[in-house]
Amino acid sequence: MRDRRLLIGTIVAVLAIWLVGAAITRYSLEQMAYLAPIAVLVVGVTAGLVLLWVKIVLQLRTERRAVPVRKSRLRSRGSATREDR
Repeated sequence: MRDRRLLIGTIVAVLAIWLVGAAITRYSLEQMAYLAPIAVLVVGVTAGLVLLWVKIVLQLRTERRAVPVRKSRLRSRGSATREDR
């Protein structure tokens, strides 16, 4: 059952890329059928890169929140406070 859903989803995605690609590029459906494998590859690589960068940004955000910032780091090195004198 799961394989059938995956197959149907893949077919729908390829058909959508084929039809949208034909509409955007003004190629005929036959010409776009020849270019469909390249279009699917480009869409897949683009989605993969977007997911990779989203993962990197989210990971950096969670790491920044986990590291506590000391008040001494926020002070400038040359200035002395009342406590330091």
